Parts: sequence; structure tokens; C-alpha cells
Amino acid sequence: MERRRRERHKRIRKRIIITLTIVVICAVAAGIGWHHWQQAQARKKTRQETIERILNAETIADMSAGVAYEFRNVRGQQETEPDVFASMSMDYGDEIEGFVYYEIPEEYQRTGGYFPIEVQIYTYCLCKQQGVRYALIVAMIEHESGYHYDCTGDDGESAGYMQIMQKYHSERMEELSATDLLNPYQNIRVGVDYMRELIERYGTIQDALAVYNYGATGAREKLWSNGIYVYSYNESIMQRMKEIEEELENGSSN
Repeated sequence: MERRRRERHKRIRKRIIITLTIVVICAVAAGIGWHHWQQAQARKKTRQETIERILNAETIADMSAGVAYEFRNVRGQQETEPDVFASMSMDYGDEIEGFVYYEIPEEYQRTGGYFPIEVQIYTYCLCKQQGVRYALIVAMIEHESGYHYDCTGDDGESAGYMQIMQKYHSERMEELSATDLLNPYQNIRVGVDYMRELIERYGTIQDALAVYNYGATGAREKLWSNGIYVYSYNESIMQRMKEIEEELENGSSN
């Protein structure tokens, strides 16, 4: 009798220990889940506050405060991004009026594309200064690199957001004080300047894009001499340009 009583108590203690263990594990898991949920909600709130601060900013200083840090975290990265994105002052001039933050498509976000607010503002101001459509440059960045600032192609000869070949633009880079095409600001500065020149020279965006893609000789020999003026490259970029312009226009009216 005594033996059975001890065994029963032993079974009860074992069940209690198992139950308490499960309770503790569940409590810890719930605590971790709650902590992560709280963090996610805090990031979401911070992001919204940051966006509102940017859109309602009256000066460049107001807009730039904390922007770099906050938007890098929105991307789900570590707390720091490459220093390359902090390499440019945000004092771009007075061309900020009308700027609307553009959230790149999810398909590019999932593959590591990144087009932070600092670079968007810089590009927007630069385009206004150069007389080039902002949405055109954004569409070109999307098409050329998928928003990867450190992308390389053509066996390493084309680099950066706009996939620029240094061997064809060394003089332009020198004139623009650009030394590194993997620096997003320098890359875009060279690309916007080149597109401005092409549009002025050839008169239309479609022809400028053809030369950007094939070079002047290639465009004449492979396209224009055969009566081809609109093809997959310039057609897709011009279509995206229009779509991005519509998105930005809708964003500014919300």
C-alpha cells in the first residue's frame, strides 16, 4: 500500500513538473512574441511619424533630422547601413517643393533593392536643376539595377544604380567630381547629367534612352537605320515613368 502511494505521489510530482515546464515555456514564448509585436508596432509608429515630419517639413534641416536612421530600419535591415548613404549633405537647395516619397515595389524590396529617402531627395532636386523628369530617372534605376546601388554588370564594366560604364564617362566624371560609380549620389549625378545631354541632343526621351542603351553608333546602326525607334528597352522604361508619375501625383494628393 505504502509503495503504491509513493508511486502515485511520484507520478503526480512528475505531472506537476511537466505542467510547470510547459507553462514556463509558453510564458517565455508569449513574452518574446509580445516583445517583438511591441517592437514592430513601435517601428510602424516611428515610420509614420517620420513620413509625416518629412512631408510637413518647412526646412531641409527639419526634414533631415533622424530620417536616415528611421528609413533604414523600415527596410528591415540592421540599425546601420553602408556609410555610402550618409556621404552626402542634405542641403541640396530650394528644389524640394513638390517632393513625394516613393516606396519602391515590393518585388524589389524582397530582392534587396534600396532607394532611401536621402537618395530620392537628392535625385529629385538634381532632376529639377537639370530639367530631367524625376520619374524617368527612377524608372531607369528600377530597370537598370533593381534599386541596387552596388550592382555591377557587363562583366563588371557597368556599375551602380544607373549601370554606368566608367570607360565612356571618365571626362564627365572628372567634370562632376565623381570618382566612384558605386557611390549612389555620384552615380546618379553622372546618369542625370548624361540623360540631360542626350535629351537635348536627340530631342526625345525615347531616342535618348536608345542611345543610353546602345550608344550613338549602335542606336543608328541597329535601330534607327532599320526603322526601329520604340523597342522593349525604351518602351518599358517610358511606361514605368508614366506609372511612377501617376503614383507620385496620387501620393501628393493624399
